[in-house]
Amino acid sequence: MLRIGRTLKSKYAAGASAAAATGAAIGAIYLASSDGDVETARVECEAPGSYSIPRMSRIPSRASQISVLSSGERVFDVLVIGGGATGAGAALDAATRGLDTALIERGDFGNETSSRSTKLIWAGIRYIATATSSLLRLKNVTRPVEAVKDFASEFRMVGNCHKERRLLLENNPHLTNWVPIAVPVDSWISWPPPFDHPLFSIAPMVLPLVFKFYDGMSGFTCPPSHVMGKSRADRKFPQLATEDANYYSVFYEGSHNDARTATYIALTAAEHGACVTNYTEMVDVLYDDATGKAAGVRVKDNLTGKAFDVRAKSIVFAGGPFTDHLRKIEDPSCKPAVAAAAGTHIVLPGYYCARGVGMLDINTSDGRFLFFLPWQGKTLVGTTDRKGPVVSSHGPPEEEIQWLLNECKKYLAHAGHGGDGLKIRRTDVLSAWQGFRPLASDPNAPPGAPVSRDHVISQNPETGITFVTGGKWTTYREMAKDVIDRVVESHGLSDKAGPCVTESVRLRGGEGYTRNLPIQLVQRFGVTTEVAEHLARTYGTHAGDVLEARKDNRGGRLLLEGYPYLEEEVSYACKREMATSLTDMLTLRTRLAYLDSDAAATIAPKVADLMGRALGWSKKQKKEELRRASEVIGSFGGPVPKTRREESFQTIEDVFRSFDVNESGYIGYDELKLCMKHFGAPFQSEEDALAAFNSIDKKGDGKIDFDEFMLWWGRLRRRETSTLSDIYRISSDKLGSGSDSRGAAFG
Repeated sequence: MLRIGRTLKSKYAAGASAAAATGAAIGAIYLASSDGDVETARVECEAPGSYSIPRMSRIPSRASQISVLSSGERVFDVLVIGGGATGAGAALDAATRGLDTALIERGDFGNETSSRSTKLIWAGIRYIATATSSLLRLKNVTRPVEAVKDFASEFRMVGNCHKERRLLLENNPHLTNWVPIAVPVDSWISWPPPFDHPLFSIAPMVLPLVFKFYDGMSGFTCPPSHVMGKSRADRKFPQLATEDANYYSVFYEGSHNDARTATYIALTAAEHGACVTNYTEMVDVLYDDATGKAAGVRVKDNLTGKAFDVRAKSIVFAGGPFTDHLRKIEDPSCKPAVAAAAGTHIVLPGYYCARGVGMLDINTSDGRFLFFLPWQGKTLVGTTDRKGPVVSSHGPPEEEIQWLLNECKKYLAHAGHGGDGLKIRRTDVLSAWQGFRPLASDPNAPPGAPVSRDHVISQNPETGITFVTGGKWTTYREMAKDVIDRVVESHGLSDKAGPCVTESVRLRGGEGYTRNLPIQLVQRFGVTTEVAEHLARTYGTHAGDVLEARKDNRGGRLLLEGYPYLEEEVSYACKREMATSLTDMLTLRTRLAYLDSDAAATIAPKVADLMGRALGWSKKQKKEELRRASEVIGSFGGPVPKTRREESFQTIEDVFRSFDVNESGYIGYDELKLCMKHFGAPFQSEEDALAAFNSIDKKGDGKIDFDEFMLWWGRLRRRETSTLSDIYRISSDKLGSGSDSRGAAFG
């Protein structure tokens, strides 16, 4: 196995020796408590002003981490509640400073907001526009100083985003990549103007200059923005290129598999000595009798039900949009700090966004930005923006799925040379989900303080608990640094803590990574190029470890045809990366549910068998895991609207319309297959499905009209159709078999 150490240098000497000594102690504790499953990196001081940070080449098992956490023998310097990007980032920041750190997460790492983003590491082009628009409003005539300050603050935020974007992409090429995004310009004056400001009506004429300015804000470290003509656009992405476009302005943003990045932030914190556990939930706060300050938390292991106390000198709440839920455990009467906004995304087949080029609509029907992005071999479209209370459910409203499809049609209907266009159908939606973004405000700020997209850090003066919320994926590291800076200062940890070094910390699998790794995997293990790319971009230099458990070390076994996931990954995630749940394996560790909810449901029993063998599940436990996974996957959107599955049917026309998912006036082959599956009577094979379709399609025109559907339905009473009849609450005798069935009531 390839193990390459990394020395992280700091220009600061202060705290170096303490950090190294503490890190060595942490590593020694884990060596003694992890059942021999940890190898630690050597700790050595090199030269004044530099130090090596201990790093484990193999992560302690969840069981050993729980043992350390629940032992009661340690008082942690920092205890972080919440294992999303920011919470895991805070744990990583604290651990790499030499602080004794623990992280608990009630579910799997990154299972909420951090895994439901638009998959972009973006620097905030929209914020430049909104800041300029806000500055130039007439109301600012009476408040010029405040307006300029607001504008400068927004620009500083965008500048920080550019810095953090560069760091994340440069440090982690195994997890991130640049993606070109084209903005179509189909007129020289845009009206109604973007952002509802008349100045932006000239945006089409100056957009290339705006993007060059945007490049400059990152020091031109990103691929250069450029202009693309219609003919080249038609060659590069004919699916999205339109005859009406004058030109396309192309700029670049970062992209990643957000759930994977979040998981690797947490696991990297564990590599650096933090005690990191998933499925551990804070249920109460412990207080010091003498000072009244928080001195720890009561933790419940959600897998076993066991509860135990964890003591800590400082506590950080990092629950994203759920931060107020944590704060209410601390203080049931606390003022809200988070206003949540939900966003829906849909996933379409990859052919809608081919050749790795995305598109951005900067002026949708309601003024939002809308992205078409290549992601994991599919096309990701989003997002919407809806205020409302935060929930964990993935299920998006059907009306938002339809809105996204309608916006897509504006381009796809006229795409390609000659403007012949592409028809986008409701059945093209492979998956859909919602996530909640935290819009933060400081509850201790003066009344009327604005809700912000930037992050907020606040400390309860009575309990000493600090919370961080707001911000965005791109700035998770900055947020983590700021909150640990605050904790170090306020809790007297300055003598023990070294400086922040996360600007130069690569996430797990990044040490020694080269872009030739996929080729090496093909040559050594005989996997396909697609599988090699997937493994390299998911595990980095640990990609080979996934396959080394195989006796023959050749090829790997695909989980599901058409996707690069391997059976070996399931065992590896269970044994080496703390995976414990079938639901998480299908949603986070692989992204199947996010890419294709039907595929995830199909493969669930097979994955359950693999996880059962790796984790020693009983038949009862495996059955329960399948039930939970089915419930979660069922909450995702898919090719058939959930409303159609749940509605009551009164007439044969209602049944026909439920099968006509694309609302075309007829039923296509894919619609028949999908609906029979979703309504509980799936065909046993592709051959059965094709034979059934051809038998119904009497005219032989490749579609089923209403009259053909009625004739087929009439034959149901002469066949075994109890499952379908139960789904529709049908009495075939009442319906009849021909035109007399129109309007008949269901039994």
